[in-house]
Amino acid sequence: MGYYINPKDSTKERWLATYGELTIFPTFDSKSGKIPVCLVDNGAFTAAGICYCQEELDAFTEPDGRYKVWYLVPKDKILEVCPEVKRALI
Repeated sequence: MGYYINPKDSTKERWLATYGELTIFPTFDSKSGKIPVCLVDNGAFTAAGICYCQEELDAFTEPDGRYKVWYLVPKDKILEVCPEVKRALI
């Protein structure tokens, strides 16, 4: 199981609209200061997966029929809402 954006005072969608930058072609670059986040529509609910490494990004970009929206989010904002991901970030 990976790491996900689950803000306490907002929806995932609102949080991503506030702190994220929409992107069409997500890339992982540990030096950029921005981390790709994939908002996935799972039907009954959405999930905002943090792509903390290239392997996680590869897993989320694999076509699987679900609707996905991509964001690049500053690392410090991700750590505020999901501090446990720090140990996984390269």
